[in-house]
Amino acid sequence: MFSLKDCITASKYNIDRIEFCKDRNEGGLSPKKDDIKKALKYHDNIFPIIRPRKGNFIYNNEEINDMIDLIQYCREVGCKGVVFGVLNSQNEIDKETCKVLMKKCGGMSTTFHKAFDEIENIYKAVDDLIEIGFDRILTSGKKEKVIDGIYEINKLVKYCNDKISIMPGGSLRSENINNFIKNKFINEFHSSCIINNNLNEDEIKKLIKRISDV
Repeated sequence: MFSLKDCITASKYNIDRIEFCKDRNEGGLSPKKDDIKKALKYHDNIFPIIRPRKGNFIYNNEEINDMIDLIQYCREVGCKGVVFGVLNSQNEIDKETCKVLMKKCGGMSTTFHKAFDEIENIYKAVDDLIEIGFDRILTSGKKEKVIDGIYEINKLVKYCNDKISIMPGGSLRSENINNFIKNKFINEFHSSCIINNNLNEDEIKKLIKRISDV
């Protein structure tokens, strides 16, 4: 969800958790601390994105410190999880930085976001993320739309062998989710559920029902 208003709307539905961010046009950035606290009043399973700026996922020390500060805040106010991803200058997992951030998470659940799709060798990346201790990876299979990346996603799920959850996302809709539900080893799904001319509220209800029935 891209605003506090979105979180309030989403809380009406049977949604397991809400990934909370701001700035939809930038792909989702870290929300304000005060908005995170307010969002928790409407849904008890808020996962804020920890992404301090738009652009690439290679961060300097000041940006890393900002990420640490927000992770610590999320833990203090009762968030059950956070979503982040850090790459190095070779566009691989920045293992050392991710380990530092992971330690700050305490018992919160952790999602490595779609920075994953920027990586060339995603199988090495999976091994790195399992070693670091992430719970899940959000991916569209290195494609703009998740349905176009379904072959890669199914390969990833098999490769992971249940050691980490692969969560498909990226234009996931009720008309294409059946393609992923067929894979019994996929049990988490991600959709922005943006209400516009292409996706109305009835369509959102249909999508959520399909996911809830899994």
